[in-house]
Amino acid sequence: MHALAATPASTAPPARRRAALTVVAAVVAAHALLLGSAPSAPGDPVRAPAPLQVRQIVAPSPVPSDGPAVAPPRAPPVVTAAPAGPARRVAAPPPRTAAPAAPAAPVPAAAAASFAAAAADPMTSAVSADIGDKSLPVYATRLPPTVTMHYAVDGGAGVGQATLRWQLADGRYRLTLERALAGRPAQGSTSQGDAGAGGVAPERYTESRRGRDLRAVNFQRDAGLITYSGPSLVHALAPGAQDRLSWMLQLPAVLEAEPALRDVGSEVLMVVAGTRGDTELWAFTVQGRATVDTPAGPVADALHLRRLPRRPYDTQVDAWLDPARHHLPVRLRLQLPPAGGATEFILERHDAP
Repeated sequence: MHALAATPASTAPPARRRAALTVVAAVVAAHALLLGSAPSAPGDPVRAPAPLQVRQIVAPSPVPSDGPAVAPPRAPPVVTAAPAGPARRVAAPPPRTAAPAAPAAPVPAAAAASFAAAAADPMTSAVSADIGDKSLPVYATRLPPTVTMHYAVDGGAGVGQATLRWQLADGRYRLTLERALAGRPAQGSTSQGDAGAGGVAPERYTESRRGRDLRAVNFQRDAGLITYSGPSLVHALAPGAQDRLSWMLQLPAVLEAEPALRDVGSEVLMVVAGTRGDTELWAFTVQGRATVDTPAGPVADALHLRRLPRRPYDTQVDAWLDPARHHLPVRLRLQLPPAGGATEFILERHDAP
C-alpha cells in the first residue's frame, strides 16, 4: 500500500486577506488624507487643524476738509476659512466716531461780569461795590497853569527828591512825577489826556523804572471802559475817573472852583484807577487848616484833606493844599496801614513859567 504523499497547505486564503487589507488601508489613507489628519510618518505627532484666520481691511482716511474730522466706517472683517475645524464667529468692533472738539477757553468770570456790567451801564461795574449808595457828582473845576514843583522825599528807608511837572496846552495835559531815593532805582509815572471843563480826563497812565514802562492803565473813553496792561480786568469808566497820579491835579482843580467844598467835613469823591486793577472810590474829607513848614518857607492856611483806607493794605492819603498856589499840594503823606511804611513829600521849590 502506497503511502499517501503530504499535501502542502493552500496559500489562496491568506493572499486574499492581504489583498483585502491592502484595499481597506488604501481607502482609510485616502479618507485621512482628504480630512488632513493622516500622519506623515510613523511616530510623528498628529497635526492640529489650522487655526481660523481673520483679516480686517480698513479703508484709508479721506482728505481733511474744513469741517470737523469724522473717522470713516470700518469695513466688515474678511474671514478666511480654515482647512479644518469649525468656524468661529468674530464680532466686528463698533465703528469709531469723531472725538468732540475741545471747548474754547472760557473768559474769566470776573472779567466777563465787569465787561457785561460796563456794557449795560457805564456808571456801574466792579467799581459799583465800592461806591455803594453814593452817587458820583460832576464837579466844576479850575485847572492850574503849567508848573513844576520840586519835593524832598522821605521814604522811611531812604531820602531823595521828586519832581512833579504839569503841562497844559490846547486842551491837552501831560503830568509826570520822577522820584529818586538814595540807593534805589529811579521811578517815574506819567498821566496824559484831555483837559477841559470837567478837569483832568486821563487817557493813559504808565509807571516806569529806569525810564522803561512797566505797567499801564488805559481809559477807553469811546468804549466807556478802563483796561490794564497787566490784569485781565475790565472796569466801567466812571465820570471824573482818575489815575494814581492825575488825582493830585484834579483835587486842587475841584477845590479851586468850588469854595463850599473847603469846609471841614466836606467830601470830594472820585474813582481812582491803579495799574494792578485796583480801581475804587476815593473819598477825600476836609480835616481843617494848618500851617506847614517847608524848605520853601511856611505855608499858612494849608487845607488838610484825608483819604481813609477802605480795606487792609489800602493806601491812606493825607494832602495839604496851598490856597496861594492854586491848591496844589505842598505836603503829601502816603501810608499803608496798619504797619506799612509811609512816604512823605515836602515842597522845596515851585517853578512857574
